[in-house]
Amino acid sequence: MFTSIPSATLRQLVKLSQRKEALMAQIQNIDREMVRVQSKFGIPSRNPALRAPVTVSRPQPGRASPGRRAKRGALKEKIVRALRAAGSKGATIQELSGKLGVRTANLYVWFNGTGKNVPGLQKIGTAKYRLR
Repeated sequence: MFTSIPSATLRQLVKLSQRKEALMAQIQNIDREMVRVQSKFGIPSRNPALRAPVTVSRPQPGRASPGRRAKRGALKEKIVRALRAAGSKGATIQELSGKLGVRTANLYVWFNGTGKNVPGLQKIGTAKYRLR
C-alpha cells in the first residue's frame, strides 16, 4: 500500500500531521480559556440543544428534479398534447403551467421561440394559444 509513495512524501505527510495535531491542541486550549472567561463573567456558553432547527427542502410533487433533463422535444410534445385537449378555446400559459408542471417563464420562452416554428399553433389572446 505505502510502497508506491516516495519516502520524502511520507516524511512531509508526517510533518503536516504533527503540525495539525499541535494546532488542534492550541485550539482546544483557546476553547478552554474562552469557557473560563465566559463563566467568570456569567456569559452562558453555546448549548448545542439551543441551536436553530435545520429544515430540509423537499421537491414539490409533479416537478422534475433539477439534475435531470428531459428528452429533446419532450416539452413540445407535452404542450401540443395539452393544446389538442383544450380544443378550439385554447389554453393560457398559466393553465398549461399547472397541467404540465412547467414554470411559466419556461413556457413564455418556449412559445416565443420554438412555438413560432410549430405548424398550426396560433396565438388567440394575451398568453393564450390554440392548435388549429
